[in-house]
Amino acid sequence: MVVHARERAEGGQQASFGRAFRQAPWRKHRQILAPLAMAVFAAALFGAVYLAETSRAAVTGRNVQRLRRQVEKLGFENDLLRAHNATVQSAAALMERAQQFGYHPLQVEQIEFIEVAGFSRDSRSTAQAQLAEQESQSIDPYDETLAHWVMRQFPKWGLLEE
Repeated sequence: MVVHARERAEGGQQASFGRAFRQAPWRKHRQILAPLAMAVFAAALFGAVYLAETSRAAVTGRNVQRLRRQVEKLGFENDLLRAHNATVQSAAALMERAQQFGYHPLQVEQIEFIEVAGFSRDSRSTAQAQLAEQESQSIDPYDETLAHWVMRQFPKWGLLEE
């Protein structure tokens, strides 16, 4: 009996310990709902960021499409302007405008040639050859580096005395 009473007393102590450490039902619900609520909040936050980035990408895509349409439209306008300039600058259009201003085609009989003393076609070609030869002789070979040029410029700039 004493053993039985002792077991009962120990069992009572264990029961009181069990009651003391047993969690209340609301704690169990809180422990289940808190991680679940955090997961829902994280998913909502991730979804909001994803939605914001997706909408920003869509707006950027629309802007790129708008700019491409604008580039295409401007290219078409440039082509139209080039075509218009080609028609305006054509030989027939220029002749017509010249006639409107009172110009007319020149005939060979209307041309007056003037002789210049000391000038002939042969002397012109020899003068050009002599000028080209002088230019080729007067050009010194370029062997200066940037550093040498800068060092020569320092006194001119007043940064260094000679």
